[in-house]
Amino acid sequence: MWKDETYMTLLFKGTLDQVLDDAIEVNRTKKRLLDYYWREDTFFFKNLVVPKLEEKKVLVRNIHEVIGHFSERRTLVEVMKRFF
Repeated sequence: MWKDETYMTLLFKGTLDQVLDDAIEVNRTKKRLLDYYWREDTFFFKNLVVPKLEEKKVLVRNIHEVIGHFSERRTLVEVMKRFF
């Protein structure tokens, strides 16, 4: 999501800089954005934080340490509860 300029432009500005000729692409973009929103400086999908790509590795490592170094599966479950 962070790398898709069409989505991010529409999300930030509410309009697209470029005109999309493909009506299917326009509808797909608008439908996908219905569940995304900004609150303060945080990007959300539904009620889950959408971390920036460069933050993901650190987040996973921190959660793994906080939950007591449990298994990879348990860490993944805990990450999925909080982040998208």
